[in-house]
Amino acid sequence: MPGRPTQLAFILPGVRAPKAAPLLLPAQRKNPGSAKEHTLCDAVVTPQRWHWPAGRPAARQFSPHLVDPAQGTLFRARRDWTCLTVGELDQLPALTSAAQALLEEFQQHARAQGWNTTARNTAAKTLRILLAWVGADAPIHEADIRALAGRRSTTIRRVHQFLTGKDMVTPDPSRQGDTVERAIQRRITTLPDGIAGEVRRWVQVLRGEGRRPHPQFPFTTIRSYLNCFSPMLASWASRVTSLREITRQDIQAALDDQPPVTARNLLSALHSLFRALKQERIIFRDPTRGISLPAMRRLPVPIPTSQLRGLIDRAGSPMAELIVALIAIHALGKQETARLLLTDLDLPAGRLLARRPDSRHHTVYLDELTHTLAIAWMRERRRLWPLTANPHLLVSQVTAADQTRPPIAHTVMDAIFKRLGLTPGKLRRDRILDEASHTADPVHLMRVFGISAKTAMTYIQAAHPERRPTVPR
Repeated sequence: MPGRPTQLAFILPGVRAPKAAPLLLPAQRKNPGSAKEHTLCDAVVTPQRWHWPAGRPAARQFSPHLVDPAQGTLFRARRDWTCLTVGELDQLPALTSAAQALLEEFQQHARAQGWNTTARNTAAKTLRILLAWVGADAPIHEADIRALAGRRSTTIRRVHQFLTGKDMVTPDPSRQGDTVERAIQRRITTLPDGIAGEVRRWVQVLRGEGRRPHPQFPFTTIRSYLNCFSPMLASWASRVTSLREITRQDIQAALDDQPPVTARNLLSALHSLFRALKQERIIFRDPTRGISLPAMRRLPVPIPTSQLRGLIDRAGSPMAELIVALIAIHALGKQETARLLLTDLDLPAGRLLARRPDSRHHTVYLDELTHTLAIAWMRERRRLWPLTANPHLLVSQVTAADQTRPPIAHTVMDAIFKRLGLTPGKLRRDRILDEASHTADPVHLMRVFGISAKTAMTYIQAAHPERRPTVPR
């Protein structure tokens, strides 16, 4: 079209050249002293550089269909959004009517969710970039959305969730499955092909897909086992091509090189691996059979008083103070604290329900301090995120806006305790040990903290050494 810039593009779906020069010079760029228009070759060899006129450049108008939904795919290429630098948003292609309507709907959605101004503007800008180049006439590839993370001042999570809710996202096959499952697959791909195939077969067995029916192990357990023996497999891979070649002496040598606690974890993981491979008839004998380690009994030890002094005051925020109180006073676990629901808290009655596996729920009776901290956190939560639909008691800026409504990440809790120089597990054990030092009744510990009889006896014996059974010589 005369006088209108035509964008140079690849004939590929979703791949364009945002910085490509126009093939024809706009009318205002032509040499007024020449009666003849420039040809394409003239535009290429002209040594003079073009400059935008003073003032804010007008938005560039392009063909409304930047990506044709009916166009076939020659090959896949990852989109590079870093070509768009800060300050070039006003040079984006114009939105189609469908894309403009989708952007306005997103902005209404952001206001309804109570996002602050910065979050709304950043998310709207991200969607504006995406729709300007891809359009809204067909679902957008998830890989194209996530590639926007490479550009500064963009946000992916909220845009991705919104488009997913509108059925506007084509899933990325490489991201199928949850985060833990993908981490397992990435770890396995670092191994040689032969051993990697055997480890994949082990994963199938633990997931209940082997020759014999088995209960499914969670992916978190599989990842823990894999993390234990991955360094060992990498070491063996330098001299063997299959786990059939591993002998009992190899297992024993690997265990001897580890500290006692690490060796026990490694042996459990290797037991699982080789038992599964023998069951699948991939190996002929289990080299871990008959190998055992001496039993270890680790008794909890108290935390120095200097580390506990002013612990809650040093937490730094209402949510952090409540988390520290629930663990330091009521000995809740890290995971169950993160998964507490709003409905679990009964402020008028001063009770909190801690949900545990196998329906072994534990009722916590809040003391005055924890009750006060819970009220302060509820006020802060309502002030910051009054419209969040997340059902969990503890939320962060990320989880409050996340439409999947997840609990707070463990990294949030780890950061709180890192500032305090402690870990949640160590603080929990110290609280139970302190209570055990004031009583020799394991039933009391079971009622107060909801722990098992075996665990209660461990703390009683740690707090009262005279009650430990003597071993006859």
